[in-house]
Amino acid sequence: MYSSVSDYDLQLLISNDRNQSAFQELYNRYWDKIFASCNNRLQDVEAAEDIVQDIFISLWQHPNLPQIQNLSAYLFQATKFSVIKYLNRISRYDSINPLEFGVLDRLDQMDLNEALNYKEMHYILMQGVEQLPPQTKLIFRYSRIDHLNSKEIAEKLEISPRTVENQISKALKVLRKILRNTQNFIIFLF
Repeated sequence: MYSSVSDYDLQLLISNDRNQSAFQELYNRYWDKIFASCNNRLQDVEAAEDIVQDIFISLWQHPNLPQIQNLSAYLFQATKFSVIKYLNRISRYDSINPLEFGVLDRLDQMDLNEALNYKEMHYILMQGVEQLPPQTKLIFRYSRIDHLNSKEIAEKLEISPRTVENQISKALKVLRKILRNTQNFIIFLF
């Protein structure tokens, strides 16, 4: 219906008439491109989908929609800033619990229950590491097992330090989810 209508005219229809069909046309034109750009930066489908959805919600609610001269550029810029904001937000929560990743290697100082729990959690985490995508797993092992920093890993793999940090964040997110699910299951059993 609106496939031949310009972005600007669609923006006017959305802004003036709250035309849902016009909005749907803009959504269909740009969602795949914006999602691909976002997911390429994050390597996290769920987070990328959430960010893109938030961008389009903001676009729907934006009172000055007709003032946007180049919608494509606006959407990609909004994506860039949303990704940066997301990465800054998650980087605050990426501290590591020493029990999760084997920093406590002196099992002889623990009582039997602590040692068994530690070994069990370590085993579950190592299984989780094995489930990671190959590059993410390699980066995670270099970081947490070989204790290389992001710059060293980036040089070794010939990728950017930011990519290394993103992959580590992705791995930690997956492993935290595995631990959370395991803990919930254990609580359910008792």
